[in-house]
Formats: sequence, C-alpha cells, structure tokens
Amino acid sequence: TNESEVREGFEIDLCKAVAAASLGPDYRFETVLTNGYTRFVQLAKGDFDVLIASTTHTLERDVHQPSADMGFSFSTPYLYGGMTFNGVPEYVKCADELSAVGDVCARLRICSILGTTWFAMTEEVFPVSNIVIAIDQRESIDKLIAGECNVIQGEQYEAPEMVVRRASATTGRTRRGINRSRGSRWRS
Repeated sequence: TNESEVREGFEIDLCKAVAAASLGPDYRFETVLTNGYTRFVQLAKGDFDVLIASTTHTLERDVHQPSADMGFSFSTPYLYGGMTFNGVPEYVKCADELSAVGDVCARLRICSILGTTWFAMTEEVFPVSNIVIAIDQRESIDKLIAGECNVIQGEQYEAPEMVVRRASATTGRTRRGINRSRGSRWRS
C-alpha cells in the first residue's frame, strides 16, 4: 500500500496479469482484504476467485486444508521465500538461534500471524508463553511498536531492509497463486 492507501506492487501486477489472461483485455479485478486465518475459508466460499499473496504451498493445503475442509489447486511457484525475524536485535538473535532459555531469551516474545505456516513453525519450536498472536502483519508491527512483542516474523522479501536480520532457519517456502478449482484451469 502506498502513501495514498492504494495497493500496488508485484502481487497487484500479478493480479492484473491473471485477470487479463483469463478474462481478456476488458478485464476488471478487485482486491479483497483477508488474513492468514480466514483466507482459505473465504476462497472456498467464493468471496474471491484467486488467492495471490502471502500463501505457501504445502501438501496439507493441496490435499485438505482443515479450516476450509477442502484442497486447493496451486500454480507454478512465482517466488521462493523464507521466514526472517525482525525487531529488537538481542531478541532477534534468540529467535534466529531458536532459543527461549537464558536471561535474555526467556523474555523473547514473537508476534506470529495466526493461520500461517510461520505460526505453525513457531508453535513447534517455542513455548506458548513466547508467542503473541496477531491477525496480520500490520498488527504484528503495531504490537512490536507497543512493546507487546519484541520480534516479528515476516517473509524475507517483505521485511524492511533497515531492520532485516536474516534468520538462520528459513522455511524454504514457495509462493504460488491458488484457486478453489481442483482442475488445472482458472475460472473466468
């Protein structure tokens, strides 16, 4: 989103390209706000036709995504990304080292977005007392600024360069477009 609150960037351009390729030169498209927790249910219900941003292709989501009670068709990957930690440097070091013990690391609080693979990874590695739930990245940043957490998670390509500390453990995830059709064709 730019200063005028207009959505722009690579994934908006990708939405335009998918719309033009599937609907022709007189295409129209609308961006629909969603979050990691509700995006698959919204896609399954038809609130939108294609999920483009911030979604990782996992076997579970391909075969049977639990919250939507169905599987989804994923495109060929268009971006390979990974998770990084950002925030207060001494706590980022703890998160990078996957440590929640010791004088400093015991105070680690990671803002993690519910419904994402980041959240699932965090739950596997860190005690629940070190996790602060957020609904989206904006809320994570607000909670970091408010001091509710001292580390946020994000995709390596999304994190502002001035605060990025690359995590030593990345997810090696791929980004793909997704539709609710089990076939290989996009709906028009």
